[in-house]
Order: sequence, then C-alpha cells, then structure tokens
Amino acid sequence: LPVGDRPTTQPVTQRREPNNYEWQTRHRDILKHIEQNPPKAVILGNSITHFWGGEPAGPRSSGAKSWKKIMEPAGFQNLGYGYDRIENVLWRIYHGELDGYEADKVVLMIGTNNMGISPDKDIVEGLRFLIRAIRNRQPKATVKMIGILPRREHEDWVKNINRQIRTMANEENCLFSDAGTTLLLPTGKIDESLFNDGLHPNEKGYQLIAKTIAED
Repeated sequence: LPVGDRPTTQPVTQRREPNNYEWQTRHRDILKHIEQNPPKAVILGNSITHFWGGEPAGPRSSGAKSWKKIMEPAGFQNLGYGYDRIENVLWRIYHGELDGYEADKVVLMIGTNNMGISPDKDIVEGLRFLIRAIRNRQPKATVKMIGILPRREHEDWVKNINRQIRTMANEENCLFSDAGTTLLLPTGKIDESLFNDGLHPNEKGYQLIAKTIAED
C-alpha cells in the first residue's frame, strides 16, 4: 500500500476518545454494516460527520433531522469517526471501508483535527493522497472534497487553507465545495447560533450545509 513521506500520508489508527466511543469497534461495525447494506454514496470524516446521523449510530446525533431528510435519501453511509485526522482516514481506506461495493459518490470532509499539529502543506498533501487512495478503490465514483468547516477563533486559518485545498482539488480534477461559508456571519466570524460548541454544527447548521454536501 502506498505510503508517503509526510505524517498525513502514513496510515495510523487512533484511540483519542475511549470514554466516548471505541474507534476499532466502530470500524468493525461499519464494515459489517457496509457488507449488509452496500452504499451508493459515502462521506468520510471526523466527529462533525460521526455525530451527524445515520447508522451505525454514534454516541450522539446532532443533525438527525437533516440526515434523515437529505443524506439518507441520497444514499449516504456515514463514515465519520470522532477526532479523526487525515492519516486515520487513510488507514480506514486501506482497511476495507471502500471495498466490496461500487459507490456513485464519495465525499471527503476531514482536516480540522490536523490544525496546529500538521503544517498546512502536510494537510493539503495529505488530502491529495486521500483523494488518490479513494480513486484507486472507487474508480467509478465522483469524488467531492468539502472545505474545512469554520471554527471559533480560527476562521482566518480555515479561509486561507481552504484556498489551498481548492487549488489542490482542481489539480486533481476533484469537485470542491466550501459548504462552511453558510455558517459565517457577514463579519467572517462563525454564527454561534448554528453551532453547539464553536466547532460542531447544531441541527440548524447541519441543515444549511447538507444540500451542498449531498448534491452532485
């Protein structure tokens, strides 16, 4: 399996929230669920995806209504794991989460947990590596990169790195959507009424980004 020279291109597991959920248990549950219900669309992500909705159910669901109304009818399987970083998604791709079925669409929404740990260049190149790994396993699927969603006190960083991610996605002939701009005030700061904690959207926030994420 290809491994790059940056930490974000080297697959690794994680266990950062054992009091919240078990990472390996979720991985096994997802593989079983996929085998029994081959999806036509998947979304790979972190806790923002994990705690949105769908099956296998996470420890909480903050956007169940929009998941049920928009994501579920679009055929999406939730492949989000709380506190995942880019390199953790790579491990999951290398260990079966895109195998054994043919998807029409793969959406990638990851990277915010690499902030402050990985240099911006490593984040962008890690995402490029993920896109290529996805295409290797789902060559017929449309791949869509969602820009990192805005977060409290880091709005400028998100805006700047999303410019770089957009450029990279264009270079890879990958769709890109900066869905998180709908969660901002005219000042460029996050709209606190759309978030639970400055990072994770609430139901209203998920409703605003769901259609953009699900559409072709």
